[in-house]
Amino acid sequence: MLMRCLRAIPVSADIQVIVVDDNSSDADTYLDKYPELSRPYLEFIRTTKGGGAGYARNVGLEHAKGKWLLFADADDFYVDDMYSIICSYVDSDADAIYFKKKSVLSEDISITTERCSHVNKNIDNFLSNGDEWPIRAQMYEPWGKMVKRDVMVKHDIRFDEVMYADDAYCSLQIGYYARTILVVNRVLYVVTYRSNSQTYHFCLKPNELRLRAEAAFRMDKFMLQNDFCREHRLNFFLVKMLTHDRRLFKYYFFKLEEIYPSKLAALQDICKNRPRRFKIKFYLYSFLVWLRVL
Repeated sequence: MLMRCLRAIPVSADIQVIVVDDNSSDADTYLDKYPELSRPYLEFIRTTKGGGAGYARNVGLEHAKGKWLLFADADDFYVDDMYSIICSYVDSDADAIYFKKKSVLSEDISITTERCSHVNKNIDNFLSNGDEWPIRAQMYEPWGKMVKRDVMVKHDIRFDEVMYADDAYCSLQIGYYARTILVVNRVLYVVTYRSNSQTYHFCLKPNELRLRAEAAFRMDKFMLQNDFCREHRLNFFLVKMLTHDRRLFKYYFFKLEEIYPSKLAALQDICKNRPRRFKIKFYLYSFLVWLRVL
């Protein structure tokens, strides 16, 4: 799949390609097995930490030299005219440029899927109403955008070195610190879906809910501190916690006043537009937690 991704990127002196292998057991054989890794203008970097995608991306950032940064996951790829698209915007005054995506099944790219459907939805809404906030605050993925390297360097923006949600807080900071953004009604990136990928069985893998909730809480605090908060990301995970990890729910219940004026305001926000039955159960359970009965 990595070779498929690399073949979608043209060989050009204008493009520095950095491939980071984070502790693969057979990495010693890769340069012999995969000629794409020996092509011109490509740097193959091996690490031994096993720190996950965020760590690998940070290693890549340390070696990046260009004006613009583009990130790609190894199992995805770019559209056929990727080079002409990015060349069209290389002189843009924007600090971040957001593109649409296409989603396909990895095993058969002729079959489309709905993975990350919010990306195109947010872009369509922006093109319709000009609302920048969802673009700046809710495009959590690192791919499908061009980011000026100076922005990440100036504000010391890095990926979280965790197994899940390593890109969410970083993407929020990019959206916040970009002085100007550009939103393009054109597909640049093809994201693939596999049944064994990290996004499969969302929030059901060991420690996943905890790590994603922690990232969401930090994002909410960042937006609140910078007067940038229109809605809270933690809410989604609080509802998940009720079903899958009530101990984690209790932990965040007593931290809600760090991101809300009060616990009541938090509960009202979480229950907004939800069924009456849910509201009754949620308020009752939260009240018992507050009394420390449970």
